[in-house]
Amino acid sequence: MVEVFNINDLIYKLNAGQKSENNDNRKERTYKEVLDTIRHVISTNHSAELINIMYSEEAKEKLKNLIVRYLNQNKMSVFECDSISDLADRIYEDMAGFGILSKYITDPDVEEINVNAWNGIEVIYPDRVELIDKTFINPDDCMDKLKKMVWLGGSIVDGSTPIVDSFIGDGIRISSIIPPCVDKHTGGVASIRKQKKNVITREIMIEYGSAIEEELDFLSLCVNNGVSLAIAGSTGSGKTTDLSYLIGCLNSKKRIYTIEDTRELYIAKINEKGIMENRVVQTVTRNGVNPITMDDLLKKSLRFDPNVIIPAEMRGEEAITAIEAGRTGHTIISTLHANSAVDAYNRILSMCVSTGIRLSENKLLEFILEAVPLILFKRQLPDGRRVYDEIFEGLRVENGKVVGKTLYKYEIEDNVYDDNGNIIEVIGKHCRKNSMSDALLSRLKYGGASNEMLEAFM
Repeated sequence: MVEVFNINDLIYKLNAGQKSENNDNRKERTYKEVLDTIRHVISTNHSAELINIMYSEEAKEKLKNLIVRYLNQNKMSVFECDSISDLADRIYEDMAGFGILSKYITDPDVEEINVNAWNGIEVIYPDRVELIDKTFINPDDCMDKLKKMVWLGGSIVDGSTPIVDSFIGDGIRISSIIPPCVDKHTGGVASIRKQKKNVITREIMIEYGSAIEEELDFLSLCVNNGVSLAIAGSTGSGKTTDLSYLIGCLNSKKRIYTIEDTRELYIAKINEKGIMENRVVQTVTRNGVNPITMDDLLKKSLRFDPNVIIPAEMRGEEAITAIEAGRTGHTIISTLHANSAVDAYNRILSMCVSTGIRLSENKLLEFILEAVPLILFKRQLPDGRRVYDEIFEGLRVENGKVVGKTLYKYEIEDNVYDDNGNIIEVIGKHCRKNSMSDALLSRLKYGGASNEMLEAFM
């Protein structure tokens, strides 16, 4: 909120009262008219403050105070704003922030914001979806705000590049589309996803039934002893959260190289002296002019002699590079979108084929299984919980299909419904279905696992 003296609100109400009693039939100003006037005055007379708000809290407060001053000097009021502080806050956010989206972007409880149109915005919380009753000023205002958000990530969205993925600060991704790829009356569409910085703990995962101790111990054993794996699931299933957890399980002596489109992994361990205690190199792709892709950074990673390479999400040509790295002694941990564990192998295959590589699909699948023998499939249940649905070991390729066995599975026993027929609780349990193959057991031994470590899983 803008910090102002009560006298400013008194003047504001007086101005509004005088307008309502005025007999010259002067039309009440709309919010857009007031915003345009204040924006013009400040951009003309105080351009330095507009520039400095990106870097200085002092400049932000100065700009807010200027807005209050010009509102009162010009006797401006808006019917829907009861106080000058409310109106000044709204104008400030439209000039310097993200307008109506600002409060949701900064709200720690919000997971995702979807802009479906300038007048259609939904906010996603862990337990619900809300269609908010506020809108951008008009389609142009929506497009301007999306351009500003994309720009903060070093990208530009315009008529020549109307589809852009970018980020807004650490841990907030934005995918934006503007005209001509959407109707001009829509203004623009966007998906803004937030990655919470608090890393989920082992205790929380067990308490909420996401996994059992044995599953977590098994996965930790694998990533620490040279066995690569991929975490598969749909959007919102918690893949990135579990990626952070598994990275946190890695021995601090291992050298880790991460590649992300936006910074979502907060894995550096800093001691009280401000010194990093683990061996982490974190890289980020770049859009726009002279782009640097995940595949570029993945190829460069081999020059840094990492023990573990983390391509945060495989979506394209980087998959073939990751597979080659996995086949040459590097541990790979990554995520991808898929509908099941077996489908994840087919998704990786399609990524590799899209590069134009001249190998049969059977041979490619064999390489993929060699590089990534394990798939962890995550699922969000109807009651909102996210669980380890399956840990699958790929064994071989038969007739163009991956054959393997389920090591662990979440088995649903029953559903509890409310009076409207909605599922409010899923009752189930995690079960060990099979033991690992001799090939995986041998691989773990060569990676450094002792017989004592392996005994619980044999």
